[in-house]
Amino acid sequence: MTDAGRSRWRRALAGLGIALVAWLGWGLGVVRATRAPRPPPPPGELRGAWHVHTTRSDGRGTLDEVVRAARAAGLQFVVVTDHNVVAPGDAGWHDGVLVIEASESSSRFGHVVAASLPRALTPEERGGEPLDTIDALGGEAVLAHPFHPRRPWSGWEREPWRGIEVVSNDTAWGEITVGRGWSRLLPGLAALPFDAARAVIGLVPSTDREEAVLDGALRAWGAGPRRPDGSLAPSRVLLCSADAHGYPSYQAAFEAFSMHVPVRPTGDAAADGKAVLAALFDGRAACVFDGVAPAARVRLAHATGAAMQLSADGSLDGAEARLWRAGAVVASGRGESGAVRFDCAGGCGPGIYRAVATRGGRPWIFTNPVVIE
Repeated sequence: MTDAGRSRWRRALAGLGIALVAWLGWGLGVVRATRAPRPPPPPGELRGAWHVHTTRSDGRGTLDEVVRAARAAGLQFVVVTDHNVVAPGDAGWHDGVLVIEASESSSRFGHVVAASLPRALTPEERGGEPLDTIDALGGEAVLAHPFHPRRPWSGWEREPWRGIEVVSNDTAWGEITVGRGWSRLLPGLAALPFDAARAVIGLVPSTDREEAVLDGALRAWGAGPRRPDGSLAPSRVLLCSADAHGYPSYQAAFEAFSMHVPVRPTGDAAADGKAVLAALFDGRAACVFDGVAPAARVRLAHATGAAMQLSADGSLDGAEARLWRAGAVVASGRGESGAVRFDCAGGCGPGIYRAVATRGGRPWIFTNPVVIE
């Protein structure tokens, strides 16, 4: 090698070393130092992952590995949704984590997750009218990753469905595999060794299309059944989907965001599982990006002066939030004194409302629709 060649190699190695030191400094001094704390949930609240796969279908981990990852991430339940499988023997409390069995059906219109099914759908049922079949079997249908670039939902004219995944890790990865989302991938990979939750959150694309479908369905169908306390539930609900397969890791997916439900466990696995599903499907659950900041007991409700208010345990100060009704933003606010107040023009009268809060420009809280009579 010539002297000139050796000089170029030395400069390249020196540049690489400087870049490595800068990356480590950023990762340890900025990313790791600002990781969101993960306090345990307060009494009367459980946190869990919706839409998880194991080795029963295309997941990389066994049920025991999923449970260990959920426990390490501070979750108390996981809804396992292996493809075209229902394994009721897996349901129950496992080392402090409640496993709830559901199934993701690979139908001719796309993927649909069904909870409370007594059995998996047959190939003939998946090739027919899967939503009708799920309803006839007493299940609740959720449109899975409806705008996935490779496996989008195509049966929009079909009914009935109860929920839609407004956030899906599988959609995020799917966009990258088709050549979109690379601008999100590189920062995520850089942050991964220091804060896996932040890396996962950084991959999440815009949820505008999913939210528009939800709002359209709410305009068409309005309120749903009444809850046991007499209040009206929304006709459609949103869920944030881990769609966890074990890469980059289950724990990373579980730490990024979770569904928070106002459920106090009894220790009776069957009763607790039903209570969690009831909260997920009657609108009492909230999606929180725990990897951004902690929040508990999230609540959107009427406030004084015909306003609406978003409240939560944990500071909402500095959060930016928007209030939606009938597919339009009707008010916005900034967190002050631990809450966000929304003052609608003319007052926040009867209707169906939902709120979305961000912190530092990142998605943080999605409330489920709230029916104001």
